[in-house]
Amino acid sequence: MIKQVIRLIRPGLFLPCFVVEKPGLKDVLVRPRYLSVCAADQRYFQGNRPPEVLARKLPLALFHEAVGEVLRDPSGELAPGTFCVLLPGGVESSGDDSNYQKGAFFRSSNADGFCQEVMCLDRRELLPISGDPVWPYVFTELMSVCCQALRKLETVIPVPARTSIGVWGDGAMSFMMALTLSQLKPDCPVSVFGKHDDKLINFSFVERRINIADRTNSTNVDIAVECVGGAGAQGAIAQAVDRLKPKGALLLMGVSETPPVVPTRLVLEKGLTLIGSSRSTRKDFENAMSLIARPDVQNSLLKIVSLQRSFSTASELIDIFSEDSHSSYKSLLSKSL
Repeated sequence: MIKQVIRLIRPGLFLPCFVVEKPGLKDVLVRPRYLSVCAADQRYFQGNRPPEVLARKLPLALFHEAVGEVLRDPSGELAPGTFCVLLPGGVESSGDDSNYQKGAFFRSSNADGFCQEVMCLDRRELLPISGDPVWPYVFTELMSVCCQALRKLETVIPVPARTSIGVWGDGAMSFMMALTLSQLKPDCPVSVFGKHDDKLINFSFVERRINIADRTNSTNVDIAVECVGGAGAQGAIAQAVDRLKPKGALLLMGVSETPPVVPTRLVLEKGLTLIGSSRSTRKDFENAMSLIARPDVQNSLLKIVSLQRSFSTASELIDIFSEDSHSSYKSLLSKSL
């Protein structure tokens, strides 16, 4: 089988490549249909990774947030036309440890992502979607990361009812974390700390929305979740540490290329626990899908779709990434390769 794969050849340039792939006897033939641009995809496109990393990773097909349509399943278990969430961690997505092994398989990182015409996948890489609409499930990977982070948090520190939680950031990751908390921890008051009022207004499902420029607000929290990353991570971490109560926990989820400075004196004085989490397992995907099936969650997810586009060529994808770089939240793409 000869298929087309659109790869990022160098920052700013996608090109079509033609790849020969021989399906295994048990492989499910899947066409990726819905994709979403992740900040990690954008960092590759913009060239915002160290040169040695780009040299090692590229060329690479991007996208790890995807929904695909089954074309053929030799086992007959999945009927043609069945939509499935595609697992970027491959067949090894079952255990927590698999995500944190050196060189762990992950699409759009050390293996081609889902920007492909058709793919031969193991049945274990597919999670069938039941019901309509299908598009919200493209955000399953992002919500699954939040599910695992909360699961990991509770193995370290208890989170009983009325535990106060602060989420730092007002972008897509913080939105998804706050939304996940509203579903899994409805008895815990959640405060979102951001700097854009036009974004904070979308967090209608939390108790407090706080602009960090408001110096009069004195809200303190038991648990802080940092979802900022990038250049703003250092300030967010410093403020979160300042707002945390003694013996609290700081959950780090934002990605930064430049290592932020952590105020260790205050961390030690308060006896804080720092936890890092960035990936997820098949179980987390299943938990996320059960949440996304809820109508109120789907309605909330509409708020973070800033851009909807379809594409079939590499040049169209370049335009989409350029447009996405100025987008407030997430881009939802339909692929017609």
